[in-house]
This record gives sequence, structure tokens and C-alpha cells, in this order.
Amino acid sequence: MFRDVQIEFVKKADCRVSVVAEEGPSVCMKVEDKKLVNDTILCVLYDIHFDSSTQEVRCEYNLFESSGVLCCHYLAVFHSYKVYKVPTYYVLPRWCKNIKRKHTYVKSSHDFSQSDESHTEFRGSCAHFYNIAQEFVNDDDKTALLHAALEETRAKLTAHHAKKRFESMVDTHTSIGSQGSNVVSVVDIQVPSKVTTKGRPKSKRLGAALE
Repeated sequence: MFRDVQIEFVKKADCRVSVVAEEGPSVCMKVEDKKLVNDTILCVLYDIHFDSSTQEVRCEYNLFESSGVLCCHYLAVFHSYKVYKVPTYYVLPRWCKNIKRKHTYVKSSHDFSQSDESHTEFRGSCAHFYNIAQEFVNDDDKTALLHAALEETRAKLTAHHAKKRFESMVDTHTSIGSQGSNVVSVVDIQVPSKVTTKGRPKSKRLGAALE
């Protein structure tokens, strides 16, 4: 995926952006993309719509809609309007390295490990959410209220998870520190006894120190 995005960044150098119409934050433009076909350079024009207030882009090339990768035309528009950080809604969770695959919670007759406690809780929560959604799905006001309540609950759970993780880290560091102090208190390091060496005594020649 990194390589696919990198290729689009390289292709961005062959794109030229020109504004066709502009009304408030909405901008209509053409992106000229130079392509090499059979040793011949072809210029292909694509219609792009850009909203500078939300940094949302729509391109008729539809690479993002089909594969979830921003095409070179998106990147050319972002560069032209000095948008140097990709908006979060264009970074799909499925391409992130720390994504937790939700399909692993789906029950399968080929996987007996699906019957553990986490999957049972997941299926129970889904059934509970489904019943609530089914009851209020026909009322827009109630649906909006339900969504707001879910977002609030999600924020509380996220904060709770972060707090628990921080407390766990503090406990771990405290435990390591206490173990280290216990080791220091138990181990008693003594100065080694002075032992008279055996063998030939040291030379008392006058030149020994100079040497």
C-alpha cells in the first residue's frame, strides 16, 4: 500500500492544475495528466471539484472510491492549495498498521476459536445494538439522539481505556522500581580482604619508577 501511494506521489509531478470556476469555497478545476502511451505523450483532462473549507476533493478518476488510494490528481490539488496533511477521512482504517480486523469477530463454522469469551460478548453487544436500532430507526429525531448517545459512550470508553492503560504502565514501573530497591537492600557488597601477594618481591631499583 505504501508503494501504491508512493507511485501516485511520483505521478503528481506530471499533473498541471487549472481553475475553471470558483464560487466561495467551492472550486471547479481541470487537472491535465500527462501519460506515456506507446512512446507517445498524451494529455488527459480530469474534472476535479475541491471544497477549500472542508478540504474535500471529488475526482472523476475515482481511484479513491474504487481502491481507497488517493490518486495523483487529488495530491496535485492538495499541493496547489498548500494542503500538506491529508485529511483524516482520506486515511482509511483498513490501510493502517495498527488496525484491528473486525471480521475476526464474525462467527464461522470453520473456526472453533470463535466461541471464546470475547466473541461471545461481541455477538451479544451486536444483538443488543440491533434491537435498539430496529426500534428507533423510523424516527429521525430518535435516530439522531441514539447516534449522539453512542458517540458520547464511545468517547467515555476511549477515555476509560486510556486511563486504565496509563495506570497499568504506572504500576509496571512502580513494580520494577520496588524490585530493584529490594535487590539493593538484600545484596551486601563487602570490600575484598587485602591479601599479601606471593612470589618475587617488587624491585627496588632506582630506574624502576622511570621505566
